[in-house]
Amino acid sequence: MGRPDTPVLLVTKLHPPPVPRQSVVRTRALERLSEPRPLTVVSSPAGFGKTTVLAEWRERSALPVAWVSLDEGDDDAVVLWSHVVAALGRVCPAVAAAVPADSVAAAPLLEVVLPRLINALADARPVALVLDDFHRLSNVETVAWFVDRLPAGVRVLVASRTDPPLPLGSLRARGRLSEVGFEELRFDDGEADEFLNSLLGLELSDEDVALLTQRTEGWPAGLYLAALSLAGRADKQARLVAFGGTTATVVDYLSAEVLAGAEHLEFMLRTSVLERLCAPLCDALLGRDDSERVLRELARSNLFLLELDDERRWYRFHHLFAELLRDELARRESPAPLHVRAAEWHRAFGTADEAIHHALAGRAFEVAETLIAETWVHYVNAGRTASVLDWLNRLPGERLDAHLLLVAAWTHALRGDEGRMRAALARAEPVMEASGPLPDGFASLDSSLSVLRAAFAWGDVGASLEHGRRSAELEGVGAPWRPVITWALGWAHYCRDELDEAARWFEETVRSAPAADQWVVGVGAMADLSLIAGASGDVDSQWRLARQAYALAGEHGLLDAREDGEVHTAYGVALAAVGRRDEARAALERGVFLRRLWEQPLDLIDGLLALAAFVDDRAEAVALLDEVERLVVGCRDPGALGARLAALRGALDAVELTARERTVLALLATDLSEREIGVQLYLSFNTVHTHVRSIYRKLGVTTRAEAVARSKIT
Repeated sequence: MGRPDTPVLLVTKLHPPPVPRQSVVRTRALERLSEPRPLTVVSSPAGFGKTTVLAEWRERSALPVAWVSLDEGDDDAVVLWSHVVAALGRVCPAVAAAVPADSVAAAPLLEVVLPRLINALADARPVALVLDDFHRLSNVETVAWFVDRLPAGVRVLVASRTDPPLPLGSLRARGRLSEVGFEELRFDDGEADEFLNSLLGLELSDEDVALLTQRTEGWPAGLYLAALSLAGRADKQARLVAFGGTTATVVDYLSAEVLAGAEHLEFMLRTSVLERLCAPLCDALLGRDDSERVLRELARSNLFLLELDDERRWYRFHHLFAELLRDELARRESPAPLHVRAAEWHRAFGTADEAIHHALAGRAFEVAETLIAETWVHYVNAGRTASVLDWLNRLPGERLDAHLLLVAAWTHALRGDEGRMRAALARAEPVMEASGPLPDGFASLDSSLSVLRAAFAWGDVGASLEHGRRSAELEGVGAPWRPVITWALGWAHYCRDELDEAARWFEETVRSAPAADQWVVGVGAMADLSLIAGASGDVDSQWRLARQAYALAGEHGLLDAREDGEVHTAYGVALAAVGRRDEARAALERGVFLRRLWEQPLDLIDGLLALAAFVDDRAEAVALLDEVERLVVGCRDPGALGARLAALRGALDAVELTARERTVLALLATDLSEREIGVQLYLSFNTVHTHVRSIYRKLGVTTRAEAVARSKIT
């Protein structure tokens, strides 16, 4: 809960690939790509040059073009949009200013990040976004939302092996879709002749070119494989007639021919287990020291190894060729040991997610389990809960011990999924045993379970207190999870209206959070202290703490975090208390908006009560209180929140103020202090303060701003 970490950006994914030297201009595809439609889909099987034709279009385009090469990790929407925002920010300064890439992890995507991105693009000059290898995504809900709301002049181009699961029919009917497919991408006889003879120098006859084009159906990769198999051969004609039939049989024949004579074949086969290659990684994988030379030779000699950066440090195989290599490798040897070595290198290099991927692929489950246990907190703090759950799901079920089941429970809780959290706990508790310190910083398994139940009680104040006290015994002062415990205890006492005790725990949270890097609870506790100061009539402290909490939230990227909605609630209440009512409403509504997304009932009740006490319209206030009542009824133990609701509803139904109290109440709506009100009414300060406390009691409020707001309703 120490937000906000940020996903590690792989800058190689943002690097537009160069157009290969041996590239044929495909006029039909480029003309279709130039159609100014919001969405363009380039769809064909592997090896038709989708990436190449998009790279060539990018070089010719008058639009700034952002590029993202997708991989399986982008199924985690936070990873995807962190890279998309970074790519757009590179070519569009307005996006970089409005939506920093490191803000994606802290804010809700559909509710905050993507609307902000759409607004920034609407105010900027036209731009294009290329999403290459789109077929690697299975979760495209956020992309569909984004495409449906693109501002004028903004284009998205996706390359995919299949039609993407986007609302293509609707977009096509509205004239918002352009499509590039097999017919535009395949080589005709003229393009094949240019490729085979002019660029590759095979000196084939027109009849041979036509035969080869017919046999491969104009498939560019097939033509290139054929060219590799024919290069330097005297018996070209005989080889040309030796293969035919379906694309699959052509691939089988040609790949066998090409691989049989390939230079550095063993190097390519064994490094094909890697998604991206660099010389030190290849050296470690193969136990050699000349990988840099081999990579440069391969990049110069064929089209199947692509450079991923300008410094020529990172490469990848063409996806089709990588698949051919992996199939051949699997026929020769198990790739598992290679994956294990790759996992070891990535672990030492600091790219834990790739280390986990290779450990799982190599069935080195102990390595994967250790890495997940060590790093899950970092990834969930970066918003990558989907990645953590995917790793856990890829482990055999019998390997999920109590600790990993608790990791799953924590991850589900942070996603707002109470049902799955409780299901994971139900599996963890029967297999829990006494343990020592855990790699994620908890003192023991028992402590992790107790802290989780204290922090995520879902409407049960008593349970939060019970588990919070137990957690405080297990995690001593100075422990990394101690601020979460003290915040949970402070919040439980706050919900019980035990404000002095709540303040004591919140103050410890504020003191200890920075050293533990637990900014979510540290900022939240400071906001809660502001609310307590306001309830106690200490407006100066209330305003100071609210401003500090707001500033600290901004400094640590938490102003849009759903976990810290109380920052906006406290700021709104404090604004009203110092007479800035025009600004208060927006802050209170922002607090409710974020607290709804957090899906913790007690948290939302607090935000709704603060807003209901402020609004001027009686019907709106009643509707808010009706929602609060439904939430309170659904809580197992709402603490004193039910009493707060009853007091506020009672103030709506009947308010009996004396004439003097009504006069004082009217002056509370001004900028006068209580002492100045006394001077104006010829009353002592103590008498005015007594009237104010009586007004608060009768109206069921705790602050001056709430009293003024309630007077307008009633």
